[in-house]
Amino acid sequence: MKKNILLGSLLASVSVFGLSKAHAEAQPPTLKINGYTVVTAAIANQQRTDNGMGGTDPHVSIGASDLYFTITGKAANGLEYKYRINFETIPGSDMYINRNYIEINGTFGTFQAGNVKGPEDSMPESGPNMINGANGIDGTMKSVYNFSAGVISGVNFAGETSKATKVVFYSPEVMGFQLGVAYTPNTSHMGSDDRNNSTPGSAAGVGNPKRVYLDKNKKNTPFGTRNIVVGLTYKKIIEKWSYELAVVGVTEKSHLSITGNGSQQQYRLHDARSYQLSAVVGYDQWRVAAGWIDNGKSRIPKDPISAASFLGDTYLGNAGTAWNVGASYTVGAYQFASAYHRTSRRTDAVNHASSDILVNTVDFTALQGLKVFTEVDFVKTRTNEKAMKVQQDYFNQANNGYKAIGNNSAMLFMIGSKVSF
Repeated sequence: MKKNILLGSLLASVSVFGLSKAHAEAQPPTLKINGYTVVTAAIANQQRTDNGMGGTDPHVSIGASDLYFTITGKAANGLEYKYRINFETIPGSDMYINRNYIEINGTFGTFQAGNVKGPEDSMPESGPNMINGANGIDGTMKSVYNFSAGVISGVNFAGETSKATKVVFYSPEVMGFQLGVAYTPNTSHMGSDDRNNSTPGSAAGVGNPKRVYLDKNKKNTPFGTRNIVVGLTYKKIIEKWSYELAVVGVTEKSHLSITGNGSQQQYRLHDARSYQLSAVVGYDQWRVAAGWIDNGKSRIPKDPISAASFLGDTYLGNAGTAWNVGASYTVGAYQFASAYHRTSRRTDAVNHASSDILVNTVDFTALQGLKVFTEVDFVKTRTNEKAMKVQQDYFNQANNGYKAIGNNSAMLFMIGSKVSF
């Protein structure tokens, strides 16, 4: 019954856009399968070797691995429709199916609905996008480096929705400008979760700055309702020059419920109000990019939370800022790239936690679909005693035997390969 209602609603929507004729002329759909996998080996020489991060022997892992099944169809008048499933094929991964959505493209723009990333992921392009390799701060680095307590990654802004269930619309490009809008009813909702805005759903932990809320993917983490993301890009190409600017912002109603001793308590948070600016300039084989993220006090508690002592004086701090700059140069089968990344966050009324990260990569396309790479990273993270106590209190309550990390620095070396088809 539910499937019939959904199909009827979709056909009704198509009719509203005047697409019923296109449906009648539609060609049979086709299935395409593609994907990729990345295998890396990393060596870390760092000051802090706690929590099993010691030793100079290489760490070998699958950095990323996805398999896509895409069904597409196209009408004679240009209308296109798509259904895509994305399997995350990393062994031991929790979310084996992490995308499942429909898409309709026409002169009106692009409409998407389901579990899919939104404009905050697809529209900005900044320094970290210039590098490939093991993907710097958003890749293998986080599995071999001991990040200091309270330091945020700064890759995404607070309140971002990842692949939570949503509807997305991208306008046609007009004079170089394109608008993107996404509405996510609940940022912790995935798949067929029931409606429940009092506790996080199966996607708990999405959109929280790393190391602010430590209880990742569990119940004691914030989530957002009525989340709206709006993005605007401008693109221009003049002979060998190319330009791209983007601004993306999010607003939502943020929630936090903590369950313990058989009861559940709701706490007041600052609603997520975050934004990101980015710019890319290209000339021939050169590309240079920069980005800025400001999280303000997004999802930070308004009051002390005694039920979660591991949050400490977080309510007096903020969700942090980040900026980056990067460049890449492509010559033949080689790409050389570097990116600098800086984050800073106030962990309480006066203390800070910060990071400085320089990533350098060389990629070589050996064959079509086969790429090998090297990456050298220089990392320095700084924190304070209060932030370390907050993290240690959480580890003690979780009884996992981990130790809070103070100031740390390292040089990381990685090699790997990527196979795609």
